[in-house]
Amino acid sequence: MKNHNNGHKKQSKTYASFGIIHHYNSPNSAVTIDGKEVRREEKIWYAEYDDNKRIVGGKFVMCAPYSDHFIYEDPMWKRIVGRWAHMCTCGSVSILVGYNAYRQDASPSTEGTNKGEMLVCKWHLDNGVHQTGGRRWE
Repeated sequence: MKNHNNGHKKQSKTYASFGIIHHYNSPNSAVTIDGKEVRREEKIWYAEYDDNKRIVGGKFVMCAPYSDHFIYEDPMWKRIVGRWAHMCTCGSVSILVGYNAYRQDASPSTEGTNKGEMLVCKWHLDNGVHQTGGRRWE
């Protein structure tokens, strides 16, 4: 069984696109460039896929509790080739990590299927700030 964020083995640079977000002074909801509203969730269903891109299981995973951005599931990820399933409202992809990756930012998650796992903003994990430089887009 393989676990792929978007059901594909690797992203194609030819088809890659991202769900750009528009904030309107709310860290709890946002609108994607596709016009879809997304909301802050405590946890998200993280599906597991086989080699034929069929769902074979899954689990609930906690989302990082950022104050200025949030992790969401892109409602268009299954319809637009190259879209990632889980994103941060700063524009970065979101990745599933264990506690060691985010221990400087948060306490270990105590909910979800696997304790300690969390969806985090990849950009924030690598750089210490979101792609917006620590500011929300308005």
